Formats: sequence, C-alpha cells, structure tokens
Amino acid sequence: MKQLTSADYKQIILRRDPRYDGRLYFGVTTTKIYCRPVCPARPKPENIIIYKSTSEAEKAGCRACLRCRPDLAPGNKFINPGENIARNGLRLIEESTMGEQSVDSIASALGLSGRHLRRVFEEQFGASPIEIIQTRKLHLAKHLLLETREPITEIAFAAGFNSVRRFNEAFKTAYRMAPSKIRTEKRCKVHKGDGITLTLIVRKPYDFGSVLSFLKRHAARGIEIVTNNSYQRYVSDQKSYSTIKVTMNKKQDALLVNLRGFKLDQISPVLLKIRRMFDIDHNPAHLPVTPTIRQTGVRVPGSFDPFEVAVSIILSQLVSIQQATGKLAALIEKFGTPINGEDIYSFPGPATLMVAEIEKIGITRSKANAIRVLSEMVHKGELGFSYSADLPETRKQLLAIKGIGPWTTEMIMMRCFGDADAFPESDLIIKRALDQNLVDEAMWKTNRSYMTHTIWNEFAETLSKRK
Repeated sequence: MKQLTSADYKQIILRRDPRYDGRLYFGVTTTKIYCRPVCPARPKPENIIIYKSTSEAEKAGCRACLRCRPDLAPGNKFINPGENIARNGLRLIEESTMGEQSVDSIASALGLSGRHLRRVFEEQFGASPIEIIQTRKLHLAKHLLLETREPITEIAFAAGFNSVRRFNEAFKTAYRMAPSKIRTEKRCKVHKGDGITLTLIVRKPYDFGSVLSFLKRHAARGIEIVTNNSYQRYVSDQKSYSTIKVTMNKKQDALLVNLRGFKLDQISPVLLKIRRMFDIDHNPAHLPVTPTIRQTGVRVPGSFDPFEVAVSIILSQLVSIQQATGKLAALIEKFGTPINGEDIYSFPGPATLMVAEIEKIGITRSKANAIRVLSEMVHKGELGFSYSADLPETRKQLLAIKGIGPWTTEMIMMRCFGDADAFPESDLIIKRALDQNLVDEAMWKTNRSYMTHTIWNEFAETLSKRK
C-alpha cells in the first residue's frame, strides 16, 4: 500500500472505496466501534482513527460493527504473497490448527528470529503475532456463537482456548460483554436444518455460477457432487464420512456452508479450505476494467484437497476435460477407499500413489511416473501445499518432475498454491484470445490467473470453435 496521509485515509472512508476493503479498518472515537472502509456508516472525519488490522482495532478497545461485520468479513488475497514476510506469517497462522503454532516456530519456518517477526507484524498490522492469533480465535468463537446453538464451553475449546475462564476473560475484554449475552440480545441467527450452517461473506460482484461451472467440469466422482446451484463434498475418515454443502445467499452476499458430521474443532480448518476453494478473500476492485471485458465478479477456484487437485491436473494434460475426469474417476475407484459400501470414496493418499501401478487405468507411463514422483515428494515432506510457499522455488520443483510441463505447473500453482499471477499461456483458448487482442496482458500484471479465468468465462465458447 502506498504511503497516504491521514486526510487521504479519511477520504477513502467517506467515499467507501472498495479497493481498500480488507486492507485497512477505521474506528470511531465517540462510539469505540470499528468498521470496514465500505461500511454505510458516515462518521465525522474528526472522529475517525485508522487501523491496519482488526487485531489493532480490538487491541485499542474497539468492538466490531454489526452492520459491515469486519470480524466476519472476507480477508485480503495479497498479490505476490511470497515477497512479504508478514503476509506469509499471517498465512502460516491461518493454516495452523487453531493457532497451535508458536511465534518462534512460525518465525523459524520463515527463516527469521522471533524478535524480527514480531517487529514486522507490528509495522504491517499494528499487532503482534500473538495478538493476531488471539483475534482469530475470538472471531471464530463469535461466529459460532452467532450462528449455532452449540454449548459455549465446546465453542471455547473448538476456538483454541485451553480453558473456559480464559475464553470468557478474553471475550469480555474484546467485546465488552459475556459470550452468553450475544445470544440473549437476539443477534443469533441459526439456520434451520441438519448439521451446522455458517455464513461466509463475499465481496460484490461475485460470480458464483462460473465457479460452480468450473468445479462441475472438473469434479471428482465419488467425492464431489456439483449442480448449477450448489457444491457438495464428502470428507472421509476411512470408516465414515462427513458432508459439506455450499450454496449462495444473494440477498446477504454470502456463501452458506452446511457442515454435517463434523466436530466443532474440525470447523476452523474446513472453513479455511472453503474460503480458498471459493476465493472468498479476493477483492474484485483490483482487477482492470476494459471495453471488451466487463467486471463480472470473476474468481479463481482453488482446492479443498490440493494433492487431489494436483493429481487431477496431471491427468488432464493434453486430453479433453471429459477424458481427464474419466481417468480421475478410474484412479479413485481403483486406488481409493470406498466408504460404507456406498459409491463414496476417499481419495488415495501420497503413500498409496507413490507405489501404485497407475498405468493400469489407461494413461501413459510419463503421466503415471509424474504422479508417483509428486506423491513421493509430498509423502516425504519435500513439497508442501501451502499459500505461504516460496512460489519461484515451488515452480522449479514442479518443472523438474519429468512429465510435468509449464501448463501443468501453472495450473497447480493457480489452484493449489493460490498464486494470483499463475499463467498457463500455452492454453489454446488463452493463446487465441491474446492473438486476437481480446485482452491486454500488461493490464493484468500480478493478476494473470484472474485474466485466465476471465478469458475462459467470456470467450471459451467462441474461441473453441474451429474455423
């Protein structure tokens, strides 16, 4: 973010600039409430104070606005994530189960000292790593309190607190009320039906239909069911399975995530995977608008299981989508595990595929070897699927695998590592769009994965026709 003056920030707030949503927050000194820059509230400029993060706002004694919901709002999908220490540290915190990683372990993973990491966090977010972790725990607890009827004690432990007493103290300090009071003040909105349904707010515009269409074309048979209105996934624990169903509530500009069979302490990592799979933290205000391409809320579908998606991408090399999904189904049926005798499977893990005779499903030895090598690297911990990964180094690792080329590498980087600038330029539709000057690649610098999906969404039908 470029250096702006206090007056600049206040003008951003007053014009509700969507480009800064997720990049800053503002508090109101008279009410001690903090908001997103797009909030409908119109405070007096002299009463505005700018915060770098929700943690800094809550550390200052502000509570979240009930209109714009900064505590439950989308995050910020950063551009060039590997270049920023604080953002990579933030992603490691996200990926740790309920904040179990220590500050020193996060710093070590980034090749830093704990002291250096604390200093960087204070500069970037106005809060220490511990305060960021604490804020995320409280936000998850508040989410569950507002949208479920689960016991408060269970919510406290599911959010990562070691005792109910510490949870109550932290909650009262942050929100100036007891956890039980949120439910008694008629703020709790519990969705009817089986399981737990949670709301994930998205930024407008959001093209849910195109995301579903993409996921439907690439769905893993026996694991995913995708319709024109919903995404459903079976998550196996070898003996039984849980289900996830995602739909869109257009009135609330939110995804509804229905979870059945999950324990409360499993919800946090599942929600993170859904956020990434549906690209919730992206801000469409950062994308270019041109005469030939309208702003349609494009998103880049990620992956719930990155290893599963990486294998499916290798299978899709140089074949049609229909052929690729057919081979994926054959691989799942032959090497996966059926659950309870139903037509539901768990995807074969790296330990299974690294020694499997994958050629038996009717693919080339080159593809089979590539899957085996990738599986062995993942199994040995030589390659880890993380949004905080070193992107240039990961590209080198993938390209070094015989049988994995540039197109496959870019697709894996796009869907499994959240690289916003991944660009499969050898794709036929992409090449035709560039040759016909339908898009200006220079305008999409650092956002070429969004350009890729925009081209597929807007021009695939016409450009795929043979002349």
